[in-house]
Amino acid sequence: MKTLRCLVLPWVLFGVGCGPVLTKPQVTAVSDFETATKKYSTLPGSVLRAYEAVHSADTLFTAASAEGKDAKLSLAVVRRSLETGDELRRQATQLDRAVGVLTTYSEALAQLVSDDQLKALDTHAEDLGKALDGSIAEYNKLPHSTGNLDPFGAAAAAAVRGIGGILVRAKQAKYLRRFVEDADPMVQKLAEELAGLMNELGGEGPEGVCFSAERAELEANFLSYFSLRPGFMNHGDVEAFAGWMARAGAGRELAKSVEASTTRLGKAHKALVAAVQPGNSPEGQLAELRSLSEQVKAAQALQKKVGSD
Repeated sequence: MKTLRCLVLPWVLFGVGCGPVLTKPQVTAVSDFETATKKYSTLPGSVLRAYEAVHSADTLFTAASAEGKDAKLSLAVVRRSLETGDELRRQATQLDRAVGVLTTYSEALAQLVSDDQLKALDTHAEDLGKALDGSIAEYNKLPHSTGNLDPFGAAAAAAVRGIGGILVRAKQAKYLRRFVEDADPMVQKLAEELAGLMNELGGEGPEGVCFSAERAELEANFLSYFSLRPGFMNHGDVEAFAGWMARAGAGRELAKSVEASTTRLGKAHKALVAAVQPGNSPEGQLAELRSLSEQVKAAQALQKKVGSD
């Protein structure tokens, strides 16, 4: 990925003329993207937490359905469930930190278009750059990551600090364009990989790491559980099975919705890159950004339904 280092000194020392300045629609585009990404950042981790809850319940029902009521077999299932639950929760927390790169990036964008950016950027650019690179490093550690998101926060921060009062508005517009252009490969790669993870969790089939497989296992456990108790189907037990089957179905809906939001995120950032170009009319791009916001709101509604926020 190209960086901003080679661009900073020539621009700061020699200047490049006034050029186009930021327009109100361009600032609106940045604001819309910032708002949507901050809301989106909690969604991927919530899907993993919802899956962990369903998976844990499922394995406990498996333990309760052990043939011949083998206590050692049931205990082994319980231990495995606890270990898997701990690992999934750890991955969900790690995913929260990693996806936080979007929040950090959107905060940097907001400061880059801020009216009082001379003071704010100089004060916070270095911290934002370090946080951005740190978030990328966290993301690269995830099991599903290919580990090739390149850090660019430090270089971006140096460019941001270089604005320093020289033709502020024109420089602001130019740095914004460079910033979003350099960030786009990172955003697209992150969106692609997260969409793949959500697609796996929301997939359909009796096997694999997905809500559909857990629901199928719950149904099998239901038959096994009550076959060991002929003539006696406790209402509370039936209700428990029904509740977790419903949560498995809702979790799959959430995963598919977050997958759609993630795909929309990549498209919205492409729209943002186009919106900040000089001479462009941002109206069409703003529609794409609003579409991202609407998709994120729909996913948030499902997030509340699943109870994993």
